[in-house]
Amino acid sequence: MLRNLPENILKYLVDQVPPYTGILIVKTSAEGVVLGWHGDPADYLSEALMINEDLSDQVAALFGMIPPLVSPMVLSRIEMHSECIADIHIVEDEELNEFWIFFVNQTKEVEGIRDFLQRLNESKLSAAKSNSDNPFGALHLLDLATFKPQSDGLFSVVGELPHWFQTLSSVEGRIKGRIQLADMFPFMEVFLPEANAFWDKQRNGNFKSGVWSENAQSGNNLYLNAYAINFNGVGYLMIRPLYQEFDGEMEVMQRAREQSLAFEKLAKAERKLKDLLDYKDKFVSIVSHDLRSPVASVLSIAQMLNADEGFLAQISDFNREMLNNIQQEMLRLLDYNDKLYNWSNLELGNFTLVTSRIQLLELVTQAERTAQPKLKEKHIEMQVEVPSGFLVEVDTTLFAQVLNNLVANALKFTAEGGKLTVSAKKGEGFYVLSLADSGVGMSKEVADQLFQGFVRQSTLGTKGEKGTGLGMGIVKKILDAHGFDIKVDSVVGEGTTFSIYLPAI
Repeated sequence: MLRNLPENILKYLVDQVPPYTGILIVKTSAEGVVLGWHGDPADYLSEALMINEDLSDQVAALFGMIPPLVSPMVLSRIEMHSECIADIHIVEDEELNEFWIFFVNQTKEVEGIRDFLQRLNESKLSAAKSNSDNPFGALHLLDLATFKPQSDGLFSVVGELPHWFQTLSSVEGRIKGRIQLADMFPFMEVFLPEANAFWDKQRNGNFKSGVWSENAQSGNNLYLNAYAINFNGVGYLMIRPLYQEFDGEMEVMQRAREQSLAFEKLAKAERKLKDLLDYKDKFVSIVSHDLRSPVASVLSIAQMLNADEGFLAQISDFNREMLNNIQQEMLRLLDYNDKLYNWSNLELGNFTLVTSRIQLLELVTQAERTAQPKLKEKHIEMQVEVPSGFLVEVDTTLFAQVLNNLVANALKFTAEGGKLTVSAKKGEGFYVLSLADSGVGMSKEVADQLFQGFVRQSTLGTKGEKGTGLGMGIVKKILDAHGFDIKVDSVVGEGTTFSIYLPAI
């Protein structure tokens, strides 16, 4: 079989597939049916491979992936069976409309990473045990609480803790294994960055903090000092109480420290907010990535059924239309999913639109078709008054989302038997697309906040649906990315009209 490899497949094998031994190559039809193979299937598959069987029956990860949406496609770190993890490469031979599937064993690499992490953890544990003894002796008898910083920012207790430490309200019941001192003593938010810089120097000596106060369980204040110490290349943190009179000068110093702590907390909150925003972007990316496979699978099934003339001949015209709608909606959803993958760029204003010229009437008709179930449910008449000659240049997926959001919003707040009119008029160099409903309307306060992404005063739909205005915030961002304007006019009890201003072509 290797002698008959097409030129583009051979080139991909040489250039892109690592030169591992034991590789399995499977050739399939455009439907994923096995046509032949080279290598030992037993290395990767739990059952024998058979000619004319569907490869996805053996490899669940390939369900809906043949044909792939893009070629080549690589599925990384797929667990084939309990003893094998592989990368799967799917490459199309466009001339023969066949696919070549390369299974590349990655088990040793994955196990090597696991072994490395295990050895690393064991070395850290061994180092922690070897340094756990207190080199200074029984310092708790001198009222010193001693801790050792760990690589993850936590602290381990060295030796025993003095009695006074146990009486602090912030400490009660919280000394279990490694601890987060900054959670117990907010003052540490100020001192620890300076202490960390001192420990990094690894020179013998000590660095003293300012004075701060803590509440004891008795209700009295206890004033404390902290010391960062380097001893033979190892860092320690010691805390001790001050029993002498706390004079006025120290009171001023304490207030200054508390003010510094407040600013530090503010800065920490800002850092956490940035982390959360980063996490949000990663979350959107992960969800978008994981949605691609099931959406692609549904799309593949719809395309297969639409291409089966025998199947189409057995179903009604209505079902054929619904099947075609499923395929079109899955295509649109897949495209929108890609836009969602870059959603953070849209929020930052640097999203690159993929625009094309299209009839405005076509976009409105698509939105009407999407809304048909809700229109029938609430017996609402949707009247379209858009001339056929209005040509616009938009990102069709995102602009369709704008229309779907606006139509869905109108239907939500329009009573049964109501009316929705979508019309377009031409001005001097622009079109005005209007969506006017006979719904419940909204107050000026709600209308003014509608495109800010959050509405403080919510409005119930005609069937108890609650509106938040979040969808309108998304509408505004999409239109801003296009450079289009949108306005809203509404009267409580009479209805709402949204007007979008688009450049005329």
